[in-house]
Amino acid sequence: MKNFVFVIGIFFLVSSCDPYMVYDKYSKTEGNEWKWSDKKVFEANLTDSVGLYNIIINVRHTTSYPKSNLFVFLTTTAPSGNSRRDTVEIIITDDKGKWQGNGFSNVKLVSQEYRKAVRFLVRGKYTFEIEQGMRMPEIPVTDVGLRIEEFKELR
Repeated sequence: MKNFVFVIGIFFLVSSCDPYMVYDKYSKTEGNEWKWSDKKVFEANLTDSVGLYNIIINVRHTTSYPKSNLFVFLTTTAPSGNSRRDTVEIIITDDKGKWQGNGFSNVKLVSQEYRKAVRFLVRGKYTFEIEQGMRMPEIPVTDVGLRIEEFKELR
């Protein structure tokens, strides 16, 4: 019986792994409020300069979020020092007010693809800074995350 439980445990552990994930981190906000001054910084050591990748922004928010969208500013700095700053709109609710994220209770997770099939030409440490760009000094966001995954056309 012990061997059976062990085998089942290993099966679930292996099957839950994500073979496409290269980087996936979250940063909590203070008091479940994301302030203007609170830049979320993610550093990823990327060593493949040939492959293609998707970059995804993840946001956990509460259902007290007052708007239908969330604007963020994302600055990407390559190991060479070159940087790029973009404004990204994340859709929080549809036109009828239905939450677009997944989750239980009053916390939802929304994932927004930032860039698709991007190549990191320079190997090394990339820095991603994400700032909230709303016209409110603080918003009900509990966590901000960044995910980099291998691009697979047929998934």
